[in-house]
Amino acid sequence: MSLMIRHIVENQLLRGVKMAAGFSGESNVISWVNVMEILDSPNSVQRGELLVTTGYNLNEHELYSDLILTLKNNGVSGIAIQTGYYIDKIPGYILDESDRLGFPVLEIPKDLTFSDILRILIQKINTGKSENEQSDEAAKSRFHSIFETLKQYSQVLFNEDTGKVAHLFYVQPINQYAVSETIALNCMNRIKSYLTDRADTCEYHTGKNGTASFLIIFETENKYLSMIYDFSIELTFLSEQQGINYYVGVDRIKSLESLYLSLEHVTECTDLLKSIHAKRGVCSYDNMTFIKMFGILHQNEHSFVSDNQALQILLNYDRINQTNYVQTLRYYLADNCNASKTAARLYIHRHTLQKRLEKIYDLCGINSDDYFARLYMSISLLFHDYFAF
Repeated sequence: MSLMIRHIVENQLLRGVKMAAGFSGESNVISWVNVMEILDSPNSVQRGELLVTTGYNLNEHELYSDLILTLKNNGVSGIAIQTGYYIDKIPGYILDESDRLGFPVLEIPKDLTFSDILRILIQKINTGKSENEQSDEAAKSRFHSIFETLKQYSQVLFNEDTGKVAHLFYVQPINQYAVSETIALNCMNRIKSYLTDRADTCEYHTGKNGTASFLIIFETENKYLSMIYDFSIELTFLSEQQGINYYVGVDRIKSLESLYLSLEHVTECTDLLKSIHAKRGVCSYDNMTFIKMFGILHQNEHSFVSDNQALQILLNYDRINQTNYVQTLRYYLADNCNASKTAARLYIHRHTLQKRLEKIYDLCGINSDDYFARLYMSISLLFHDYFAF
């Protein structure tokens, strides 16, 4: 798949990058990256290139009044301007002209080096060029591998009343080039370990660009349901701790013959997460309607996360004091406020959990007896896990 301007922002290929202007050009395809620290020869930038610059002297309106028009007429894909060194913010005349012409402008934070920017984007461009050639063959290979594995368990899954269920998990990293290869590998191994520990049987098959497909067999459907929310939280932790984000599509395999349909379903799930601009998350095929609704709510300028003062208090307290009160509250609400179940899940004594909950109530004032307060906090936590950086 070709690299577009919007992919850089949506997938946070360059961590902290944001779209500043020219949103109608967000689908411009990037064929190469041209770094020009000082904008002394903008006419040399070629069609399809993304121009990356420090913005040196860009505050000189008269000097660069025709910059955006020149780049637009030359077929340049967009411009990425780094703020924090030579300019504190992108000048208004640049933003206004870019919006008028539909020419995309990206703002890059100062902590990114040009070396990292080049490495990440060029690697992604080259990967995209080979993806189309490899995708058909990779899909066939993935289907064959999973089919052969599933066939070994088909008797107990589909022909006997054992209660066992099989689910297909498709794990897709969406910003793996923003972290080192070692971190990406360690995080995928952490996912493998997590799923293996919670399944009766877990077989995985690696794909291109860091993707992986997991055929997971659970003793019962309840075992699957009890772990899927925990897995979503695990993805949030990986994002916050390691800086890598994943989309995960999940579907139950109902027969050997329906495997191909399940492969299509899990891809539809990850495509949906991308379309709603989720930063990470799990989407099961059965819950796609809810995720779509979730995405519609997210499009509203109202922010469930920032407006929920109780959640903000807990997030800040955890950040400063290295506590896990948000995690505790997540599990407690997910368990329908069943203290015994939550204590067992957290491997702590019920009395210890009660003390934590009292501290949480003292900090943020949430009333766990109020259904609407619990619902509001649960929704806010979901928005945090799917959309917050």
